[in-house]
Amino acid sequence: IEKAQTQWNHSHTNLFVVMILQSTLPGVKASDLAVYIETKAGKIPVEIGAAGDFTIPMRDDLLAEDPWLITNQHKGTLRLNSKGGLVLGHIANSEHYARLMGPVRDYAEAQEQMRRFFPGSPGLRVTGLRLTFAAAQKSASAVIHAKGGNRKLEANDQGEIILPLVEELLEENPEISLTEIPGAVEIVAHNK
Repeated sequence: IEKAQTQWNHSHTNLFVVMILQSTLPGVKASDLAVYIETKAGKIPVEIGAAGDFTIPMRDDLLAEDPWLITNQHKGTLRLNSKGGLVLGHIANSEHYARLMGPVRDYAEAQEQMRRFFPGSPGLRVTGLRLTFAAAQKSASAVIHAKGGNRKLEANDQGEIILPLVEELLEENPEISLTEIPGAVEIVAHNK
């Protein structure tokens, strides 16, 4: 799993995949989880982030030994999954569709590949990119200047615009004009 995650992160510089460990028990937070690798040479602690994210060291000696991962939780009470994110850098008032949406398509592919390791996880249908604007910018809008005509998208009551993932637009790569710069950007996905 770690090898597949590392390969995705190295081959897609604007997309990252992280492993997430979560308890299925109510009230157990990520900060309550303790994990370590039990090697012949001793225990190697695994740091668990606030969102349950973690990384296992990729070392030849660990791959050869194939040691156990030990947790402080009871058997059957942990869920292992993956999550993706974007590293887009600065977004300007004028962007090309493929720059924003190419990593979203890549995430859809990564998510399907990671499901091989998590067969019980729900399949996700990646549908777009959510641009979230500050409260003062709720009147924000985006215009996709496609060959077939301009498509204007306006922020909803929560100050969000969802750019749809459309394969034809990825090929065409039209310009997108934004009236405001979003404060947050995230992938939109739904259970299949």
